[in-house]
Amino acid sequence: MKLVLILASLLFSGIALACEMALPHHLVIIGDNADLRSAIHHQNCPEETVNEITQILGSVEGKITAPQLVTMFRIKNQDVRIEPSVIQIQQFKQIVRDQLILPPGVQMKSSEAINAQNFIALAPGDRLEVQCIGCLYGTGQPLNVNHMGFDGNNRTLTVRADFKKMVKAYRLTSFMPAFADVPKDVLKEEYVESIPHTDLITNLDNLKFYKLNKPVKTGELLKMSDLNAINLVKAGLKTEVVIENSLVRIKTDGISRSNGTLGEVVEVFHPQKNKKYQGKVVDINKVLVEL
Repeated sequence: MKLVLILASLLFSGIALACEMALPHHLVIIGDNADLRSAIHHQNCPEETVNEITQILGSVEGKITAPQLVTMFRIKNQDVRIEPSVIQIQQFKQIVRDQLILPPGVQMKSSEAINAQNFIALAPGDRLEVQCIGCLYGTGQPLNVNHMGFDGNNRTLTVRADFKKMVKAYRLTSFMPAFADVPKDVLKEEYVESIPHTDLITNLDNLKFYKLNKPVKTGELLKMSDLNAINLVKAGLKTEVVIENSLVRIKTDGISRSNGTLGEVVEVFHPQKNKKYQGKVVDINKVLVEL
């Protein structure tokens, strides 16, 4: 009888000391440094376990179930009981993308709640509404976040957001030596954050008119400063001249008076007509005169 009482006592003690957690149904993570511990109601849970579950919740996106979380802790020999059965985790960046009409190529880089926690716990039926009045989509933009409770209680907080401009760029997939042409098959297209005062190559249509002016390593983004324009028109050689306006287009030819790269203006002399043309270099041995 005494042994039965001891076993019952130990069993009751184990049940009483089991770690129990009540998590929000829906968490919106606003900033990278969100401290979620205040959103978790727990009993008989060591600090290590609480810290671990906050790290898990802060790193996922979408829905995660209580059995999934329990299994994670069970592998580490930790007995944890979690409610509710399903927890939805949403990043604030995704809400901004869904609700604000961002200019082309603009994304939110980071955000931080002002004088508030860097997360919002939503009850079932709650809604969030994000507004950016007079937004310039630069750094330090104030966003108004309206938390409308299903129970009729509403509150508003301000989030400071930094936006970034994304542009098309091309990254080299292999090493290229100086003075080489850059074939398209060694370039990988991707979108990167715009780099101030850096002229990234965003279009390959005219790349054939340039050569590298220095070696470029694998993995580097191709920039205009990496290239030198080649002379498409050379002094003393026959050059096609296209003369056009909105109504007519005339072709003739002449002798170029100077070398010219893409976009440069050169003089072409027509000896038979004793006439000079000032035209912009548009292709190999070809200039365009716009009337």
